[in-house]
Amino acid sequence: MHQNRSAPATRPVAQADGGQDDRLAYSVAEAARRLDVSPMTLYREIAAGRLPAIRLRDRVLIPRVVLERLVEQAIVAGSGGDVA
Repeated sequence: MHQNRSAPATRPVAQADGGQDDRLAYSVAEAARRLDVSPMTLYREIAAGRLPAIRLRDRVLIPRVVLERLVEQAIVAGSGGDVA
C-alpha cells in the first residue's frame, strides 16, 4: 500500500545492478559504509561544517554529489593536483 520512504534502506552497498544507484542522498550510516569510515567521523565533519548534509526532521542525509566530490578532491590532493 504505502511505502515508508523515511525508513532506512535495506539494500546492500554492493548493488546487483552493477553498482548503479539512482538515489540522490544516503543516510550517514550508508555513506560511512561506502567510504569505509565510522558514522561518527561523518557526523563530526558535518558538525564542523566541512561536509554538507541535508537535515529532514530527525534524519541526516548526505547528497551523492557531496560524496563524489569528496572522493575526487582526495584523489586530486593525493596525486599532487594532476588529474590524468
